Amino acid sequence: MPTLALLASHPLGVRCLDRLHDHPDIEVTTVVTYAADAETWWEGSVRERARELGYDVLARDEIDRLTETPVDYLLSVYFPDILGESLLEHPDELPLNLHQAELPRYRGSNVFSHSILNARDDDYWQHGTTLHVMEPSVDSGAVIDRRFAEIRQSDTARSLYERVREQSVELFEAWLPAIADRTVGDHQTPQSEFDGPRYFYAKDSLDDLKSIPPERLADPDTELYDRIRALDFPPHEPAWTTVAGERIYLTRDGYRRYQR
Repeated sequence: MPTLALLASHPLGVRCLDRLHDHPDIEVTTVVTYAADAETWWEGSVRERARELGYDVLARDEIDRLTETPVDYLLSVYFPDILGESLLEHPDELPLNLHQAELPRYRGSNVFSHSILNARDDDYWQHGTTLHVMEPSVDSGAVIDRRFAEIRQSDTARSLYERVREQSVELFEAWLPAIADRTVGDHQTPQSEFDGPRYFYAKDSLDDLKSIPPERLADPDTELYDRIRALDFPPHEPAWTTVAGERIYLTRDGYRRYQR
């Protein structure tokens, strides 16, 4: 029976943990996630769920302890830290990541927002999720498989995030048998074999997009509409403008005054 260490957060991490726990032919050895006192914005806790299921749990700053015991797979699901080479080389089979975007099209951060921002110019109205092999370079490893969700013209970054999660669960479930029988590595496709544009976005890639001059709102267009809904991801700060010295937040459904 193959062993697996799960590095995870977000509701998707909880759902993947549940799928692994229910699988009779995969043994979860350790779960690595946020510390108990960490402040997070999403509902559901991988740490609490892992404790309920009886697993050993490590905090993010304890991750190097994974190298102390053998393991067949590492699986990253919304794990925020980049893994060093010693960790990536540690599993006997593969280090895997369930990336919340289509690879190789979207690497890095803020992928839901940028997918909406680019959809109209690219005429590309779908957002993907990818199971891939991890390498030292972020999101650059060989692709195992992908699934896609439609980008709707009414989507916000948050609604797209929620819908792609369901595709991610389906993708993960589809490949559990191959993880269990150790054949998942036989299905690798190098990213060089895929066509299409390629984007990489850093964590601060949205910072300069949030401020919108009030005069820009007097003549709205599709670019502005797309920008506002691409930045609409509660509880994070959305797009904003300033009226009479007061900050006004802008969302797909309207506006509201800034409140601390």
